[in-house]
Amino acid sequence: MTQKQPLELVGGSYQSVSLPISCQRSVNWIPRSVEQPSLTESYLDDPSGLVQHATCGTRPNRGATVMGLIAYFVNGNKLYSVSAGGVSVELGTVAGTKPVSFANNGTKLVICVPGAQSYVYDSSLGTVVEITDPDFIVASSVVFVDGYFIFAAANGTLVFNSALNDPLSYDGLDVGTAEINPDPIVAVHVSHNELHILGTETIEIFQDVASPTGFPFQRIPGASIQKGCYAPLSIVDFNNTYLFIGGGLNERVAIWMVTGSNSVEKISTDGVDLELQKFTLDEIAQAYAITWAEGGEFFAAFTINSSSIASRTFVFGAISKMWHERQTGVTDNSWRVTSVVNAYGKILCGDSIDGRIGYLDKNTYQDYSATRFRMRTCRPLFSNEIPLCAGQMELTMESGVGKTSGQGDNPMIRMSYSDDGGRTWSNETPRSYGRIGEYRSLSIWRRSGQIPRHRIYRFISTEPVKTIMIKLTSYIGIGSQ
Repeated sequence: MTQKQPLELVGGSYQSVSLPISCQRSVNWIPRSVEQPSLTESYLDDPSGLVQHATCGTRPNRGATVMGLIAYFVNGNKLYSVSAGGVSVELGTVAGTKPVSFANNGTKLVICVPGAQSYVYDSSLGTVVEITDPDFIVASSVVFVDGYFIFAAANGTLVFNSALNDPLSYDGLDVGTAEINPDPIVAVHVSHNELHILGTETIEIFQDVASPTGFPFQRIPGASIQKGCYAPLSIVDFNNTYLFIGGGLNERVAIWMVTGSNSVEKISTDGVDLELQKFTLDEIAQAYAITWAEGGEFFAAFTINSSSIASRTFVFGAISKMWHERQTGVTDNSWRVTSVVNAYGKILCGDSIDGRIGYLDKNTYQDYSATRFRMRTCRPLFSNEIPLCAGQMELTMESGVGKTSGQGDNPMIRMSYSDDGGRTWSNETPRSYGRIGEYRSLSIWRRSGQIPRHRIYRFISTEPVKTIMIKLTSYIGIGSQ
């Protein structure tokens, strides 16, 4: 007997070490949950696209921040301010090519180039100057807390602070060290007004004790975490805490969320871990994270670039608790966004390819002019290894959203399937999901054929229009029919 039944469509990216177990991927589709009774409990949402806001030179972005309600970007070897109207102003030179670390006190912005120079931009003077105090130590990262700029020394041995609200002045005695474990210091971070010193194996938490001499922070007794950070630029504030790429003693790389003064939770699945572990330690060390919120969801994106394998961007949703992937273009690659700041009522984005500053726009379905490649590879369909017969398959999408003319006037969704665990795929068969105004359209595939043991369905769209997948149903029978 053939019965119409729902098939599981929505999910995150989860590829097992054995593809037949799971080769699920959600690329440029966001798994979302519905919070009120509706047509479906979950769906796959189109992510926001990129629209150009400004141009800061021609070279890629190295970081961004906001100070005094003004957005600042380091592109190439220059610091720029960017206005609400998209006007960029070159402010000064920031040598090097590495991504930078920022901290500010509202009027003075410190820019730390890891392992090289550090600079101060004074908004009252409009100048960028290098820190040249003889007691300054080459640093890897910087934060601001309680009036002090705190740096992690690039040699991994200590942390040190500036004079109060003066990032150009230093005292050789104002230094501190991690005390519990001699592991090298990777970075400093501030969470809930406490100073976190992240090493390669541990995290120690310090508080301001207002010492009149020496380092003004002291370790909080018992406040330590037995995980270390492998990628200093992966440390990112998220949902009232922070995340980072790292691990503990003799552990391989994973992504962690700090949950208390002595505890963390692993948020990466073993599928994400397996993908991360394909990269070299040097590539992991250069990974970076960004975070933003839109559409009622908090996102954290982790990008790892490589010259030998496909670069990847993995995105975690705080509400859905699921991972999806973001990429620019039609081949496996990372997302081009390198930094994100919330300014002027927009989410402004630095770029890994050129000097453009973009913003995220929910009504744009491309990254500038790049084709958006969306793919959902579903979980396997099976019935205790009993052969099945797949009849008519119906995919409900938000229909009738095509363009009036040109590409996307009759948008198509392409389906293929695999009966060997995702190793090989059938030919893609396209179906329309509605020209503009055709709101009752349903994408239908008839007589999908015999399923010998299990089957994986894959859906792909590259249309420059709104593409939301809602639910999937099929007439499934037992045995040969």
